[in-house]
Amino acid sequence: MNSDKSTLRDIPWGAWIVVAVGGALFLLGVGRFVQRHHFGFMDAVYCCLALIPAGLLLLVIAYVVQHAKLAAVVPLALAALLAFSSPVFDVALGLALIGAKAGPALSEWKDEKRLQKPTPASDDGEKEEGE
Repeated sequence: MNSDKSTLRDIPWGAWIVVAVGGALFLLGVGRFVQRHHFGFMDAVYCCLALIPAGLLLLVIAYVVQHAKLAAVVPLALAALLAFSSPVFDVALGLALIGAKAGPALSEWKDEKRLQKPTPASDDGEKEEGE
């Protein structure tokens, strides 16, 4: 067994942790809506509109964490305060976290599938050059 190619090193744990936290926030928000027995059309609109500030907050957090790790406490505290105070923001922040990881992963998967599919024109050209 080669220790350089262990399974634990191949798994992108950071992406899974971010998706798990996003799913937990989403389920926490859904649970809070279920607990108060009310989720109407306007709540759905508020959740969709809250995706924009949640995404902007994620951008600010990512920027601050990369440039000033100590100052990252302030936007993280703001995110925790907003998530604690509003089930709408729980749902929006959870969806923004999941979307931040799922979007690039899906486009990478689509590009990989596109590159694996051989095109008939390129196969004929390779055969002619090889002969």
